[in-house]
Amino acid sequence: MRQLMQIEIIRQRRKSPILRPTAFGCLQAIPSINITRGCLHSCVYCYARGFTDAPRRGEIHLYQDLPELLEGELARKRRFPSWVSFSTASDPFQDLDEVLAINYQTMKLLLERGIGISFLTKGFVSSEFVDLFRQRPHLVKARIGLVSLDEAYRSLFEPFSAYPHQRLLNIRTLLRAGIETRVRMDPLIPGINDSENSLGELMHTLKAAGVREVSISYLLMRPSIMGHFQSELTSRLANGILRHYEGQPWQRVITSARTKLLPRAMRMVHFKRIKALAREQGILCSLCGCKNPDLPWESCHAWMQDQQVQSEGRQLNLFA
Repeated sequence: MRQLMQIEIIRQRRKSPILRPTAFGCLQAIPSINITRGCLHSCVYCYARGFTDAPRRGEIHLYQDLPELLEGELARKRRFPSWVSFSTASDPFQDLDEVLAINYQTMKLLLERGIGISFLTKGFVSSEFVDLFRQRPHLVKARIGLVSLDEAYRSLFEPFSAYPHQRLLNIRTLLRAGIETRVRMDPLIPGINDSENSLGELMHTLKAAGVREVSISYLLMRPSIMGHFQSELTSRLANGILRHYEGQPWQRVITSARTKLLPRAMRMVHFKRIKALAREQGILCSLCGCKNPDLPWESCHAWMQDQQVQSEGRQLNLFA
């Protein structure tokens, strides 16, 4: 049974422009929209929970006027963006009626104006949204976050997200509706969800669901995430994860200057193994280039396929 948490929704008006280009990596120049500040899912590894203005756990700030403001912003534009990404610091499919209503209005507004949407979710995509997407499938790119089929993992690390079987249902339903649907296996956590057996089972299950492409990356460690691990996990479990990052330098990755990566040699070994598991199932597996800046660049976003093709020759030497 899913854990229960008292949720407080704080409704507020959006004060800043909505369609602002993202400033990092392969999302650069693609506007992104967050329906909320704060997220119901409360993932232990969530970097956004460490933002200085992040709400406390269990508190969701909902931009209730977002559709209205977006409509006005689009009316003033001479040229619409081709794509908009949902969401960089929250999940658009949190299981909260008010959040889903604003999300639906916002996505519908964009699609009706011929603007494509891309979203990443660990939530459940209801039939209402699938019916909306089915009307313009060429304008929707779905990314489902799924790193484990183990319910114990979900309840510990992603306590208020959708169950694994619900995310698999998302995948099958979206694919049947003609929606480009890929899986994001991120974050892989050393010693937790990256064993040969669990990943082999996951790849096999994804193939059966119709998945043909996945992207992967290991957990980026930041001070705030270390704090979440130490306060929300048992000390044995937290220390078992954190020891893999001991001795690694703090460096800038994406927008954070205080980030630790798993040792490069360790990631190369694991990525090669995971790519082999994917190939066995006929699944194309790409690294998240933004989160692995010390490895040959690979893109996990559809609008950067040219870069992906250009990188293939370089990656083969390391991961074939």
